[in-house]
Amino acid sequence: MHKSKARHVQLMKKYTTLALIGAIVAGVAGLISIDAISATSLVTMQGASDFHESGLMIGHVTYEARDADGHIKQYLQSDNVITRTGTDCAATAIFASTNAVCPSPGNFAYIAIGNGTVPAGATNSTLSTVGGGEIVRSGLIVASITPNTGSGTVVTLSNSGTPFTFTGLGPSGTTVTQSGLFNTGTPLGGNMFSIRDVSVAVLPADTLAVTWTITLT
Repeated sequence: MHKSKARHVQLMKKYTTLALIGAIVAGVAGLISIDAISATSLVTMQGASDFHESGLMIGHVTYEARDADGHIKQYLQSDNVITRTGTDCAATAIFASTNAVCPSPGNFAYIAIGNGTVPAGATNSTLSTVGGGEIVRSGLIVASITPNTGSGTVVTLSNSGTPFTFTGLGPSGTTVTQSGLFNTGTPLGGNMFSIRDVSVAVLPADTLAVTWTITLT
């Protein structure tokens, strides 16, 4: 009886071990099947998102204000707002079509600054004229274009070589509240591609350099 009982115990252990191995194999198989479904779903989602990975324009602006001695008083950077007119003009320039909103789409290479008080938005066509207006506009800026090597084409426009001056202001100066990118050097004229609110206090002896960076991906 003792030997028979011992053999019975060994058989029970063997069956238990086999059952555990079977459960583990079944669990692993289940995980593999779940992982395979997840992988397929991810591939499908990635494929769908590819349709939205190009055609974007992202703008970034930096401001560098210096005092009469050339010391930096204020340095700011922020993303911008590309206006509806800006996207209309971009389409007109790319596809050589006609667009009543933007009859002359090229040369968005002029930076203007102003001290209006109404916040910027995509519907803006000029800098705000409420509580202020356009202060000064740069001459034509030759854009620097970095070719696309995988992270987008980068267009840089900067008046750092000939920054804005404020000698025409009163002794208390003013606060620059907006800047915009235009396609003409004529004050208050042309179409505006993008705009950005800002707050930079300037005095008559100060200078202000504005650098606009547009990335096309």
